[in-house]
Amino acid sequence: MEVLREFKKQMILFFDELIDQFPDEGDLVVARLFISNQVPIVDVMNDFNLRINKDDKRLRKMIAGRRDDFFLKNTLFKSHASNQNHFKKIWCSGVLDEDDKTVIWQWVDTFIFLGDKYAIALNSSN
Repeated sequence: MEVLREFKKQMILFFDELIDQFPDEGDLVVARLFISNQVPIVDVMNDFNLRINKDDKRLRKMIAGRRDDFFLKNTLFKSHASNQNHFKKIWCSGVLDEDDKTVIWQWVDTFIFLGDKYAIALNSSN
């Protein structure tokens, strides 16, 4: 499915950008490898959609409100629970300026857009 290929491509590009900015965060490299060739992207997508839509879409609301605690208290992917600590560390590092944070929010918006597109495609095929 094309949307899954695009989701995977965007995820890899996102991690590549983070790795460029935070080369000492080895777990970002592990996460990138994990997403690129260790786990079926459909599993990553399903987990992502489940997480952002559960609890009355609590995480979506945090993202829409650009609430910093989204990165401080949550993880985007179940398979990478350790990502919570890395995103928290990155977010609080002092390295990111407001433009960098805006770019990260835009990446998350892209993942949500693709997740919604995937859900619509699934529903229309059923």
